[in-house]
Amino acid sequence: MWLFWLYECLGLIAVIVLIYGYCRFRGIGFWSFIWKYLKWVTLAVLIVWLAIALLCRGDLYNASHCYFIGKSMHANTKYSIFLGECQVETPSGSYVSIELARALSCPSHYDSDNDSGSTSEFYPVN
Repeated sequence: MWLFWLYECLGLIAVIVLIYGYCRFRGIGFWSFIWKYLKWVTLAVLIVWLAIALLCRGDLYNASHCYFIGKSMHANTKYSIFLGECQVETPSGSYVSIELARALSCPSHYDSDNDSGSTSEFYPVN
């Protein structure tokens, strides 16, 4: 989630730098331009924030989904954008994948032959 807020702050800084550059190019005072066109400056900032939110909508959805999973488990959770997974805090303070913490098997587990046919009893092959 911190990465999303970093993008939002960078978008705000980019809008301010562009306005400052425009004012320097035209020879207009920065603050007088801001107060004169306050509505348009505000609209530009909101458009940039909305564009960033739309670009990050998948990660925002996953982060909120992970938050509510943590609330239902009464545990601290976080969504890792880099790993693309929801992580839960262990008693030692480290974060592990929530699938590992809940002992959920991965779909690739059934493709391997490590158990020498133990899954074939539960999943018959036609």
